[in-house]
Amino acid sequence: MDASPFVELCRPGYDIAVVWDYRSIDIDWTFAAPYSEICVVAWSLGVYAAAISTYGIESRVTRRIAVNGTLFPVDNLRGIPEIVFKGTLDGLNDRNLQKFYRRVAGSQAAFDVFATHLPSRDIAELRCELEAFYPLPIIVNDPIRRWDVAIICREDAIFPAANQWRAWQGIPVEMIDGAHLPDFQGILDRYIVDKQRVGERFACGRPSYDGDASVQAGIVHRLEATLRRPELLSLMQTPGARVLEIGSGTGLLSNVLDAMCATDAHLELWDLVGPSPVAGRYFRETDAELQLLRTPSGSFDLIVSASTIQWFNSPTRFFAECARILAPDGYMLVSTFARGNLYQVEAVTGRGLPLLSAEEWSRAAERYFSVEVLDCYWHTLEFDSALDVFRHLKGTGVNSLGRGAAGEGTLRNALKRYAPDLDGLYRASYRPVILLLKKK
Repeated sequence: MDASPFVELCRPGYDIAVVWDYRSIDIDWTFAAPYSEICVVAWSLGVYAAAISTYGIESRVTRRIAVNGTLFPVDNLRGIPEIVFKGTLDGLNDRNLQKFYRRVAGSQAAFDVFATHLPSRDIAELRCELEAFYPLPIIVNDPIRRWDVAIICREDAIFPAANQWRAWQGIPVEMIDGAHLPDFQGILDRYIVDKQRVGERFACGRPSYDGDASVQAGIVHRLEATLRRPELLSLMQTPGARVLEIGSGTGLLSNVLDAMCATDAHLELWDLVGPSPVAGRYFRETDAELQLLRTPSGSFDLIVSASTIQWFNSPTRFFAECARILAPDGYMLVSTFARGNLYQVEAVTGRGLPLLSAEEWSRAAERYFSVEVLDCYWHTLEFDSALDVFRHLKGTGVNSLGRGAAGEGTLRNALKRYAPDLDGLYRASYRPVILLLKKK
């Protein structure tokens, strides 16, 4: 490839750089110096190339997405089978390259679209590029193994889906329909968080949040009950205790913490949008996912977060950074949502957050914490109409139609498709997860 097939990709809040030509992995990353956050989307052989070449930007990478590739580029069980790769390399010519592109696209319709932006590479340099992967060089960086999700297309004719599945054990996997060339715009829209839009939504929903967020209020009640465990209550009431809340919002949990912490405890509140919900406590308006990277190790004794981290790009990095900034034997109490959350809404809009299951959330934390509590449950709300469902979501700052898709036609289609249950009521089901974690 070169950059040509990707020229139309866009994602609000981000610039897009295409990295290609793997004849050398010595990439000059100075072009990325101005960026405080980088998300890596790697495709095909680019997955392995990204894993060995992005050490220079690793401290600023908040999300890593592997698409139809593995850390084992030529491997009979976990990558491209050796005989297939060698056959492609030996038979590489202009005619076979066109056949290869058709296999990549999967269908004639997909190839017709791809053909409007074909890469412009000559056969000699493509052969050199393939030779860089087979056989693997003797001296090479150890591949970066922290990936947030691996996306596998079921009809992939280049990297067999079964091989990819075997290669990504321990990493969250999303199986989707399609060939080796996926819908990259759809992947960016679903898996890369538009943080600017999130901030705008919650700023607009702030006045109505406390009235509409009954599920979130119930979560805070459960968190408060957990905070009354002797070990946590003692920690918060210790003079000089350092407590951090990530995602303070309108202050549902902040006020609980304010009342439970010692008067001279340092209670710090972070949120993407202000103002501070609690007077007299330190508030920082910030992107918490990036602020964690800038926070010194051992800065806090307790970290608490309610209904926030599902909006972050990387839960894996979130847990790693929280463990780093916690003091020895520090605690973290966090709530988020599990896969299946608002499934009725996602079914009619085709949009939803790429959430982990409760078990995957727990596994993401277990490398750095012992899991003291894992609580996952359903909370279903009932409404008289489909329109009331979307009014509720808007009131809590959650707009499932997404940026640029909130026109009347889109909403009208969603309302038509949102079917009531047999009793005539319209339901929206939340799937909260609560984790109490102790730093290892």
